[in-house]
Amino acid sequence: MVPVDLILWVLAMSLKRLPLFTLLAVFALSAVNILVVQPVQAQMTGEEDDDSLNLVTRGAFAVVVQRALDGKEGDFDLHFSNVGVVSGCVGVEDAEITLHFTPKKIDIIIEDDPQFVLRNEEVRYGNYSCDIQTHTLSFDVRLNRDELMGRLISKIGLKSKKYGRYSDVDVNITKDRIEFVGKSPGGSSFETYWFYPSNTVILHAPSARSFQDVGPLLDAFADKHGLVPLRETFEKFEQPVWVKNIKFYTDPRGEILGRISSEERDTQVGAVQPTKTMYGPDGAMAKPYDLPVYARKPGLYD
Repeated sequence: MVPVDLILWVLAMSLKRLPLFTLLAVFALSAVNILVVQPVQAQMTGEEDDDSLNLVTRGAFAVVVQRALDGKEGDFDLHFSNVGVVSGCVGVEDAEITLHFTPKKIDIIIEDDPQFVLRNEEVRYGNYSCDIQTHTLSFDVRLNRDELMGRLISKIGLKSKKYGRYSDVDVNITKDRIEFVGKSPGGSSFETYWFYPSNTVILHAPSARSFQDVGPLLDAFADKHGLVPLRETFEKFEQPVWVKNIKFYTDPRGEILGRISSEERDTQVGAVQPTKTMYGPDGAMAKPYDLPVYARKPGLYD
């Protein structure tokens, strides 16, 4: 996990079709890992045609690295999205993507961009007399660490046949991790994606107060149950300084992992006992209380 830049976007909209839609501006992306690819030769907007609606800017893509939960070892997904949400009488046509390898580089070619399509197959007697749906324009590309390492890949590029070429992302790939560096007019964005061991488990205490750091208590709980801090497996593994009460471990004995049903669901595996200040006849005193500890496997954005 890495710092996330606050990114402001303005949506391109079609005034011609405005009565049909509610356009929702997205002022920031949530706390997930983000890179941004900006235009090199790309146009900020494309021309509308009879079949498509160009309602969001095509001048930049936000890129989120996602864990391939259904993939084989070394797989990961790049999730590309034009930042903007459209709600109305629209559908979406998916992108058509091909991959092109050159020495030390892979180009992701958008043969046909994803696009909004007006659902006009039936007569409507008012602006919102259809089944209102909300969509974004996005697509996923699955890549594999071992294939990229075998080809000595150091750059990932993005090109749209309609809108042009976008800026490249530099990558440094090892068995443990991939480091991404994207450059834009506003500066550089950096992300490290880790290939966690299959026995990785995440402990966290979501009920802890915002100012409370129970990391040492989680470490003690983990040690009691045979968990090993992930930094002992990945020498350079670090968490952002603002992440509290979430800790990564491996589980050699399988004691905690055996109690977790899926990546999407937290399982309570015990409790730790921090203290809180109580006031009585004799003044202030520290009183221990139970704080639930939950465990999960690494999910899509971990």
